[in-house]
Amino acid sequence: MKILVTGGAGFIGSHLVEELLSNENEILIFDNCLTGKKENLEMTGNFKFIIDDFGSENSLEEIEKFDPDVCFHLAAQSSVVVSVENPALDFEHNILQPIKLIQVLLKSNCKKLVFTSSGGTIFGEPSVIPTAEEDYADEPESPYGVAKKRLNELIKIMTNNSNLKYSILNLSNVYGPRQDPHGEAGVVSIFANKYLNNEEPIIYGDGEQSRDYVYVKDVVSALIKASTIDKNHFLNIGTGVETSVNNLANSMKRQFNSEINPIYKPAREGELNRSVLNNTKAKKELDWKPEYNLDEGMKQVFNWLKA
Repeated sequence: MKILVTGGAGFIGSHLVEELLSNENEILIFDNCLTGKKENLEMTGNFKFIIDDFGSENSLEEIEKFDPDVCFHLAAQSSVVVSVENPALDFEHNILQPIKLIQVLLKSNCKKLVFTSSGGTIFGEPSVIPTAEEDYADEPESPYGVAKKRLNELIKIMTNNSNLKYSILNLSNVYGPRQDPHGEAGVVSIFANKYLNNEEPIIYGDGEQSRDYVYVKDVVSALIKASTIDKNHFLNIGTGVETSVNNLANSMKRQFNSEINPIYKPAREGELNRSVLNNTKAKKELDWKPEYNLDEGMKQVFNWLKA
């Protein structure tokens, strides 16, 4: 099968590529490597890796020639903070370039588009926890969330009455090996790295804001399952388990037998207080469920960072 992966050198994308290469697939990968890393793709298999924006003129020509059967669209400007500071940059990467990609896919023989949306932002500040697919609040709290939500809507409109089916998967807070421990997002990797180096982790706000942490291999499983089903999907991919940032820090502190306490700084603009996803629909439609709990997943992150 010919598979296109945008953002394939990133944290989630590289885990997806690794799993796809375990079968007889021909893979075309795009990543501009602003946050993705070439070393994430130091693996063997039948793939071509192009370092470029997937929406550039040259990239779109390559995609047209490749003529994929399936497209996994993971590339994104993924920082809420950056989206607040530079909404134009966010919309370029999270709306305008994806529209160009979809236009090319619609002219190809591609049968399935799998898109990683953001369950942590598109629902706004939800009134229902865990939040189901139909439990939209008002508009999202950040330009990043607005862009993700609008692209969800555009995918549905653009693929209507076409042969291209879509699976929009709203991911909760994904964590695991290869997540940048020095970045702005990815609190599990950031905190683990701090404790490993006997440094104080930073909590923005009072730490009572909560998230739904889902392990990267569980996300990859959902992505692949969705790609094999000839049906449109709009599904939440998370654990349904609510964990506050304070509880996350305390869990890590116990695992490291550490006496170090976090530093508290002012809350960041655009961040939600609570974000937990109801995954009932995904369990039914994909025959999927998360296999890793947070303690098991954290151990995998610790082992990766130590190595």
